[in-house]
This record gives sequence, C-alpha cells and structure tokens, in this order.
Amino acid sequence: MARPRLYDEPRIATAVRLPTDLHERLRLEALRRQVSANLLVERAITVYLERLPPLLDEA
Repeated sequence: MARPRLYDEPRIATAVRLPTDLHERLRLEALRRQVSANLLVERAITVYLERLPPLLDEA
C-alpha cells in the first residue's frame, strides 16, 4: 500500500548542489528536529523568498 499524500499541489523533484559542510549541517539539523531535510529546505526557501526586498524597478 502506498504512503498517503501529504500535499494537494503537485511536487517537482529538484537537485541542488551543496558544499559538504552545509549538507552535513542540514542533515544533522533535520535529524535533531526529527523532520526531513526536504522540509527544512522548503521552509528555508519560503522564508527567504518572503523576506526578499522588491527590485528597484518594481517599487
């Protein structure tokens, strides 16, 4: 039996190259918080994009 879907919207698999030390920090933090590294990356990107200031030509 398949695992139940957690999300309503479609998902896209994306590869990202990380320095070894950053990848290890991510892995350890995910382990410490008992969540997936994917969840931490998704949340970090969401917060980052929400905090980006508008471009000068969009202000």
